[in-house]
Amino acid sequence: MKRWIIFSIALFTTTAQADTLTLSENDAVKIALGKNPEMHAYKLGTQARLAGITEEEAQFGRQLSMKVSHRDNREPSVSSLEGVPTTSTNAQTMGLSLTQKLKTGGQYDVTFSQNRTSDNAGFRTINPVYNSDVQVTFSQPLLRGRGSVNKIGLDIAQNNLTQANIDLEGYERDLKADVRTAYWYLVLAQKNFKVKQQRYNGRQRVLETVKARIEMGVEARNSILQAELGVAQSEEDIIAAEDRIYDAEDRLKTLMGWADQPNTRITPTNAPTITDFNDDLNQGIQRAIESNTTYKNTKIDVNTRELLAHQAKDQTRPEVNLTFRAGLSGIGSNYSDELKGLSDADGRSWLGGFSIDIPLGTSTNQSRYQQRPMAVEQAELRQDYQRMQLTEIVRERFRQVRTDQRRSDVVKLAEKLATQNVKEEEERLTLGLSTVRNVLDAQDDLAEARGNLLQTMVDYQHAIIAYDRVTGRD
Repeated sequence: MKRWIIFSIALFTTTAQADTLTLSENDAVKIALGKNPEMHAYKLGTQARLAGITEEEAQFGRQLSMKVSHRDNREPSVSSLEGVPTTSTNAQTMGLSLTQKLKTGGQYDVTFSQNRTSDNAGFRTINPVYNSDVQVTFSQPLLRGRGSVNKIGLDIAQNNLTQANIDLEGYERDLKADVRTAYWYLVLAQKNFKVKQQRYNGRQRVLETVKARIEMGVEARNSILQAELGVAQSEEDIIAAEDRIYDAEDRLKTLMGWADQPNTRITPTNAPTITDFNDDLNQGIQRAIESNTTYKNTKIDVNTRELLAHQAKDQTRPEVNLTFRAGLSGIGSNYSDELKGLSDADGRSWLGGFSIDIPLGTSTNQSRYQQRPMAVEQAELRQDYQRMQLTEIVRERFRQVRTDQRRSDVVKLAEKLATQNVKEEEERLTLGLSTVRNVLDAQDDLAEARGNLLQTMVDYQHAIIAYDRVTGRD
């Protein structure tokens, strides 16, 4: 008795020094969604995929380039026509260009350049010389590299973003299920702790009864040894049950992102109950197929492989490119003369043509293309098998919920009968009609029945959680 009092005081002191948090199941889920580190990692993953889309879109953006240079050159004259022993040349150049790759595979370039050149050569009729040039160049592939194949990189990047969002959604659902499961494990641990305390109290009653009967001279003294042994065993069970509470709390805190708060004790507010379960199995299977992360990712993977197959097929085509270039130029002794000549189109040019490149024999592109359809078929077969697996899992989860629902009726009756049996055995012991061993056995049966009842009710909660996880049911 003294040992138990010391143990109780130590337990009370430890609990009193810790902060206590009253927590519902929904509150635990909300905290986890906001603080779980892995959840934030998945969110960063979606941002990285979004950056990948931006990178792919950038290849179709316009690019403006500018170049400015100055050159000064002095060297001995090599011709009498220059009229000077040393030639001196001074040149300034400024250029602008605008380039863009189109989603059709084509590309255009618009360039403008302007030069000013002066030297001391005697044969120059215009000095300094101002000239400018404007050119427009357009190229377009007619077979390989034409059309939607140029957007495949962007389409794959968008698929990667979709998969990242699916992974985030899947982890969020898994996190909710894990938190709810851990929450009910904590409820079970704390309820089992109370069952162990009730068992201890029953053992104490037996011990007090035996002591009273020994004092009355109607009970053998060796009976007290059995009663004290029962009390000691109950104390050991309580210590182990308390340790399981701490383990369950740590698991829940880790999921909630509270692993750095070891002194915070959690008091759950939800109690396990057996509620009605009326979900339709066929609807559950359909929801599972529509919401399963792996299945949806495989579906997107099929699309990605089809895109790669289309890209590989494009690479087997001949390379036929159309090119067109047109330009205007102007020249003068100053900027106004130069620009006037440019606007009057005094100097103009154009060029048009096409090039053909045909691979002869078997190329690596053809080998790669032959592999792509097989990869698509593999992904489709894998998707079909996943559909069958999901159907099997949903049916199994559905049956488990029904089974745990039926189990609860049986264990409730067993707990009721065990409670009645303990009461009767303790009364018989008081009257000398039962033994200490019989009472202790009855108390063990009651503790086991209460533990089974708690386990069944929590198992039912876990079965509901597992069913909701696989079917995506809210």
